Amino acid sequence: MISLKTFYDEHPINEAEILRKLEAEGIGRADIRPEDLSRYDQDHYGGLPATDALVKVMGIEPGMHVLDICSGLGGTSRYLAYRYGANVLGVDINESRVDGAARLTELVGLDDKVSFQVGDAARLDMEEGSFDRAISQESFLHIADKEAVFAGCLHILKPEGVFGFTDWIATEKLSDEARKTIADTFAAPRLIGYGDYGAMLEAAGFVAVRAENVSNEWREILKERLEMFRSLEQETVARFGRERFDTYIRNYEFFVGQIAAGALGGGRFVARKH
Repeated sequence: MISLKTFYDEHPINEAEILRKLEAEGIGRADIRPEDLSRYDQDHYGGLPATDALVKVMGIEPGMHVLDICSGLGGTSRYLAYRYGANVLGVDINESRVDGAARLTELVGLDDKVSFQVGDAARLDMEEGSFDRAISQESFLHIADKEAVFAGCLHILKPEGVFGFTDWIATEKLSDEARKTIADTFAAPRLIGYGDYGAMLEAAGFVAVRAENVSNEWREILKERLEMFRSLEQETVARFGRERFDTYIRNYEFFVGQIAAGALGGGRFVARKH
């Protein structure tokens, strides 16, 4: 099984690739604005409109303290700060992603509102009731102990605080063999069903759980994402080698095939602390 660290250390969407694209547009580092980064740093399906949809149902407002769980390169964290006026702490288990997120954030002058730290989403080490909102996008497929994630989120939220996330969901069509392949190639050790997420949130103590199936929307987005990764062949091979590129594309083709077959889908979930 590929390690989560390796999976993201060698991901086609990375700090160097983002800066390369901006340089190709003629934007020097000193001139990069947050909205420039946002064209390339949204490593989740649906980009900024998907974040806007999640923000709307979560009710994120200026001045709120938001925890961005599995924050990666910090695209969502920065967007919440400059677009919605939130104060954001991003937490990610991958040190290279945290370091890259911090550099990109400082580059666009948002480090007074956004910070990052290395941390395990299943072991959130923050004071009780220290955040108004907690958000995550397509991350929990990488975490086996989802119950611990939800318990931690409940703990760190203030009363009436809101938790919102998107993630991959498994259907009854997903075979055991496909589960193993996805676990081995995408560092996704435990895929669960749409209804399982709602039940798990309630079991953790959340109330007013709302769920939306976004599988149809993601199906088309994933096809486009595959083509985008293919277009990065030259850059990815130069940075990580031919074998890694070919393996990544082959694995992603399998992933997209499972989505097309209805074995995988996507969900948007929002819940409130009592």
